[in-house]
Amino acid sequence: MKLSDYISKDAIVLDLKQNNKSGVINELVDILSVVVPLKNKDKIISLLEERETLSTTGIGNSIAVPHCKSAEINDLFIVLARSKEGIDFNSLDKKPVNLFFLLVSSEQSSSIHLKALARIARFTKDPLIREKLLSLDSANLVLEFIKEKEIGLE
Repeated sequence: MKLSDYISKDAIVLDLKQNNKSGVINELVDILSVVVPLKNKDKIISLLEERETLSTTGIGNSIAVPHCKSAEINDLFIVLARSKEGIDFNSLDKKPVNLFFLLVSSEQSSSIHLKALARIARFTKDPLIREKLLSLDSANLVLEFIKEKEIGLE
């Protein structure tokens, strides 16, 4: 599985406008709606917020992976967004989050959903990858970098 197969350059935002957890979730879903038509954005927001009440998706090392499965979606989609300042996302390491990977998939896609979560965790484990994702200045460069680095993860 390659993350780059599920991320389009239109789903990469390098400067989040929101500065709190709820606002970021809303903004991420707005970005998702550019890539895939959503009948009910509020339902996806609700699913994501519900997931956050179970346990934070702020996995540490400045990464958060808010995720859900929804009948609104017929495939897997990933939004990658960045906040240079960092946002309090109740992360496991108690540090601000700079990189957000929103993952939304269909209700029937448990296997690929779990594979994508694992791939994101593995991909972002490397501090040099995190640093590079924070430094690149265009969506095209971010996507090309991800594609390049994924070759070594196969």
